[in-house]
Amino acid sequence: MKLIIREYLASLRERDELDALLPDLLSQMGLDVFSKPGVGGRQYGVDIAAYGSIDGGPETVYLFSVKAGDLSRVDWNGGSVQALRPSLDDILDTYIPNHLPTQFKDKPIEICLSFGGSIKEVVRQDVTSYEKRYTTDKISFSEWNGEKIAMYIEQYLLREELLPKKCRQLLRKSLALLDEPDSSYNQFKGLVTLLSTNNSEKSEDTLTAIRQLYICLWILYAWCREEDNLESAYLASELTLLHAWDIGKPFFGKKKKLDKAILETISAIQVLHIQISNHYIELKIFPHTGKLYALSSAVNPSSSVDVNIKLFDLIGRLALSGLWTYWYLDKFPENEENSNITDTLKQSIVKYQSSIKQLIINNPMLFTPYRDDQAIDIYLVAFFLAVDKKNHQDLYAWLSNMIDRIHFLFQVDGSYPCNLQKYHELIEHPKNDIKNYREDVTVGSILYPTIAVFSGVLGFDDIYSRIQGIKTDFLEHCNFQAWYPDSASEERFYKNTSMHGATLSDVCINQDQDSFLDELFGECDESTSFNDLSAMKMQHWPIIFLACRHYRLPIPLHFLYELRKNDE
Repeated sequence: MKLIIREYLASLRERDELDALLPDLLSQMGLDVFSKPGVGGRQYGVDIAAYGSIDGGPETVYLFSVKAGDLSRVDWNGGSVQALRPSLDDILDTYIPNHLPTQFKDKPIEICLSFGGSIKEVVRQDVTSYEKRYTTDKISFSEWNGEKIAMYIEQYLLREELLPKKCRQLLRKSLALLDEPDSSYNQFKGLVTLLSTNNSEKSEDTLTAIRQLYICLWILYAWCREEDNLESAYLASELTLLHAWDIGKPFFGKKKKLDKAILETISAIQVLHIQISNHYIELKIFPHTGKLYALSSAVNPSSSVDVNIKLFDLIGRLALSGLWTYWYLDKFPENEENSNITDTLKQSIVKYQSSIKQLIINNPMLFTPYRDDQAIDIYLVAFFLAVDKKNHQDLYAWLSNMIDRIHFLFQVDGSYPCNLQKYHELIEHPKNDIKNYREDVTVGSILYPTIAVFSGVLGFDDIYSRIQGIKTDFLEHCNFQAWYPDSASEERFYKNTSMHGATLSDVCINQDQDSFLDELFGECDESTSFNDLSAMKMQHWPIIFLACRHYRLPIPLHFLYELRKNDE
């Protein structure tokens, strides 16, 4: 296990990775972390500062200067302000005399040279000489290399009683199976389930479990990044965030230090999920959306089913990442101080929307959903595009073409949308020689009501009429449905432990648009459980989309209800 952690540490970057891990580790070791990495202002060589006792030693001020990977001659003193020696000089000359908090002035100080790898032999003598020269009765030096940090992680974050033997085995198996992402994810899923089975009401136990989820996800991501195969890390990051949210939510809003640390660690997992998602999309998706059939052929399909399933999955991921960006944008007030951040986020949103539109145009398979539950991905895309009216015409063209092709597929008994889930059944779909086959595989639908609601909200009257035609001509037997959270949803939503929610059945499409919307949105007024979800109370609404995408649950119509009210 230590070898795995050491390799993981060696792969971490300095900013927002290694320096984000160390404060959690130090807190778990019992130290008071009084300074964390910041962006913008000068830190005078100190990335992290903490006070306390390690392994029973005297209470000491620990000042960390963090560098990534191995410490080479260039990293030590290569003429850059980012080199380690200038940072140590800043600590000795400026931070300790002028910026160390008053209460620590008379305490012993240990300057910690921190890096994920090891010191190269060519620079070992230089480092040792520097340490000897500046060591005094009050100031000492220590090296926190990958070996030492790995030992502390294993001792304090992954120790046996906190990370059982079974969890260690699952982590090893997940890493060993990276070339088989589904198998790797299933092993990691077992690990997440074990760690998040937290029946303790103590914030200490919950914080430990969430920190372990965080470090295990980081290890998986580091290995996936090294292998250039991010699929397992992407799926695992979704699951980890949902489980961490579930076990941490009882402590939200409390003011104790540990309770705040729980929310901070969940936020760190959220940031890591978004980082993994953005890395995946930047590396695997963005370069190919503008090329005809590029992503379709990249699936390396054995049948059209492979292409269809993967493309709808990809476009759902793109839209979800865009929604996270939109959520972040909403956190920054429009003013001059935030202008650089908001401009960057707006540019990112435009890039996601443009990429989605290019992906649809260059991969016509996205006009023909094979599975009814691909309504989830369609909802994600349509909602993300709908937030900007500039995209409404493109959204209309996509949904219009989709409905036309579905109508045609029903006419010719082609691969029309169905309720089948198993791959081998989708390969064989449709079976036109079996009596009542169509009725059996289209017994219910969330797809057509979803498109119909978007059409009604956005004023796509003719699309709504064509859905009515499909219902009349081919799907008289089909139960059009909508899903709403219920009183059990908050308890079961984030882990998907069992069935929850309520279904509005037999939604009547053969009525005018306003009556149709009033029927569905009237249930939103009655279904108050949606606003009782912790993700809504904490204003982290993308987590609802994330849970629905990951567990293949219908997305509540409440988001569209708000969109309709805003348009009015």
